[in-house]
Amino acid sequence: MHNIPTNILALIFVLSVLIVIHEGGHFALAKLFKFPVEVFSLGFGKRLFGFKRKETDYRVSLIPLGGYVKVVGLGPDESDIVAGHTAEPAQPGSRFQRLLILFAGPVMNLFLAFALLAGALALGVRVPRHLYERPVVKHVESGSPAQKAGIQVDDEVVKLSGTPVSTWREVEETLALGSRQDIAVEVRRAGQPVSLTIRPMPLTKEHERYDIGDTGLSPYLAPIIGNLVPGYPGQKAGLKVGDKIVAVEGQPVTDYWEVVRRIREISSTFPADAPRPINMVVEREGKSVPFSITPRREEGWKIGFTPRYEWVPRRLSLGEAAKASVQENVRMAKTTFGIVGRLFSGRGSMRQLSGPIDIAKFSGEAARSGASELLTLMAMLSLQLGILNLLPIPLLDGGQIAVTLLETIARRDFSLKVKERLLQVGFVFLVLVMAAVLALDVLKNFGL
Repeated sequence: MHNIPTNILALIFVLSVLIVIHEGGHFALAKLFKFPVEVFSLGFGKRLFGFKRKETDYRVSLIPLGGYVKVVGLGPDESDIVAGHTAEPAQPGSRFQRLLILFAGPVMNLFLAFALLAGALALGVRVPRHLYERPVVKHVESGSPAQKAGIQVDDEVVKLSGTPVSTWREVEETLALGSRQDIAVEVRRAGQPVSLTIRPMPLTKEHERYDIGDTGLSPYLAPIIGNLVPGYPGQKAGLKVGDKIVAVEGQPVTDYWEVVRRIREISSTFPADAPRPINMVVEREGKSVPFSITPRREEGWKIGFTPRYEWVPRRLSLGEAAKASVQENVRMAKTTFGIVGRLFSGRGSMRQLSGPIDIAKFSGEAARSGASELLTLMAMLSLQLGILNLLPIPLLDGGQIAVTLLETIARRDFSLKVKERLLQVGFVFLVLVMAAVLALDVLKNFGL
């Protein structure tokens, strides 16, 4: 609860920057082509304060989750819906100029995404080490979708749905977004290709909230303790965060999942209520320290520690950062198009969309983590804002672009009444979508 004020402030800051840049694109081109601009508003609803210069009213309005530029000649827009009236506009420019003005907002968001991510990479970001490593499986959770699919330890994932993959990041992202769907997997096993089918499923409450698919696959993970559960046998025995487990019952271990397997194998021989101590050796400050730990029964036998995920810095020169930003934005764009495509085809889940509560939470977390994390999040949101605004939905830029293109084909402007009806349909559609996303937002974050 103590993070709510900073989350709200971070949300307002993030949205304000993205919207000012987006609407600034429309504004700049409208001014260039000498279209009259009546309003440049940050926010919707009642005007709070601002100033007027020439014909333009620069204002801050009551509702901070949005904004708009009122350009005379582009036809009715969101400000007309809010105001509840429209007037037949003059047509000061050509259709081609109107198209360029409409495209300018989303294009500015795409450029902003590129600049913000390049800046984050130049400043330096921290990423989990395994994300950029080859997707060689080092653990398959018992009873998981991966085990049911027939994936084995030391398999290397080489294709998902026919698309080649080369890093754990590609694998994790594709499988996470493919919740409850059958996905064709090709793995390399002992040098030979093996074709399988996997169905990622939400396996935890957190996964259920966002309909994120899990498979039970894991990469190499060093056998280092990252966290100890208070009151559990591991903490009581004297284990410490940072201890590296080197042996279990006299058997050397080289990764975390070997530790898990050894503990499970040993505990499977325990009578129902008679556990015995498990001998472990850890490396601490260059010394070997032995422990004898009796597990606690709780949906299996638990010692009470989790692994440490290794994070590595990634800092690039300006040139490298620019190139990496282009590549990463292309990857994120493909992911966004994939999510939108699944939603429109009925195969996706609206739980994977984030509303204002989620965005506020993510913005606050990023702001508290540092400049690079905040820039990275803003880049992703800016890219998504640019892409979503190009969808041919009335009220969005893409809807107006579609209408203008149809007018160009018909070689005449449609009547204001037709445009108003389209705008109203788009308004109702977006209100319903936003209401559904907000409702899911509440359910995900408050568990109501």
